Amino acid sequence: MIRMNCPKGHGAMEQKEIERTVPFKGMDITLMEEAYVCPECGLSAGTVESAGKIQQAIAEAYRKKTGLLSGGEIKKLRQNKGMTQEDLAAVMNVGIASIKRWETGAIQSRSMDQALRHNFSEGPAFDNITGNRKFSIPRILRVALAYKEALGRAILKEDDRMLYAAKYFWYADMFAVKLLGRSMTGATYAHLPFGPQLNNYKDLLVDIQNADPKNAESLSTEEMDIIRRISQTFPEDRMIFDAAHDEPAWLETSNGDFIPYDWAGRIVARLQ
Repeated sequence: MIRMNCPKGHGAMEQKEIERTVPFKGMDITLMEEAYVCPECGLSAGTVESAGKIQQAIAEAYRKKTGLLSGGEIKKLRQNKGMTQEDLAAVMNVGIASIKRWETGAIQSRSMDQALRHNFSEGPAFDNITGNRKFSIPRILRVALAYKEALGRAILKEDDRMLYAAKYFWYADMFAVKLLGRSMTGATYAHLPFGPQLNNYKDLLVDIQNADPKNAESLSTEEMDIIRRISQTFPEDRMIFDAAHDEPAWLETSNGDFIPYDWAGRIVARLQ
């Protein structure tokens, strides 16, 4: 048993469970904490072991307060579906490390929480989440290369966090669903401050650039026509950036929200 003395010289401290309120992500989180308390002056102190537990407890309390799935709920729902962590990572289009982190305390984004709930539901695995197409990184590269030919310039850049490329991808996928009933890439998108963005875009950029387009289905004539028309409508990055911010899909969702393909029917941009 750990023994801890009061740093003010009052002798041995007693181990107790105390209530603690801490600020976290803009809100106050209240939780119970195992701590050592001086019976004379009331000073409390934790241990290195308890500090780790507190961080996990704060994360779980935050998830509960904001309506996100807890780590335990994610694990239970995954097991109820008969899925391994590898299985869930595959259908979520994320690395297995993300699944492990979410199940052990890391907080998932709201868009990822919505995608998790969808994959745990009894509905079809691919529909509103991916636009009726399985996610394909090589196909994203095919779309990027098609834009490069249509625009006369590359849309993928290493230093812009896919700020503009994501808008070109988003419109390609949304218009494909609207006009053809199926997305081009199967990518999932979220509402971020700078417009619709690919989920996990930070991890995807290098993978997209290193992908082999030969490993993806060729773009159809109809898909190429959509890319050509988007390029003619938005020949400059700023034009597509501004247009995306005028879309109901962005205006009527909140930061971090998943943007489902239902919004394809309400796209306001008009293609040339």
